[in-house]
Amino acid sequence: MKKINKATARKLYDEGKEFWITACHMRPECGILIGSLSFEQMAGVSFDAMVNSFSYYNCDGERGRY
Repeated sequence: MKKINKATARKLYDEGKEFWITACHMRPECGILIGSLSFEQMAGVSFDAMVNSFSYYNCDGERGRY
């Protein structure tokens, strides 16, 4: 596993490739795998909308703010 920045994640999202999204203080295995099944469910959802909804529901003082 390798940590990537938001620009790289956006590129992977646009290409339909898999990556993990998680809050900054959590282990990667506790995150959400964004992959082929996720893309079918998120048809028409922009990368920014996906990140904003993930942050709203999963980022806080305990798990990390970003």
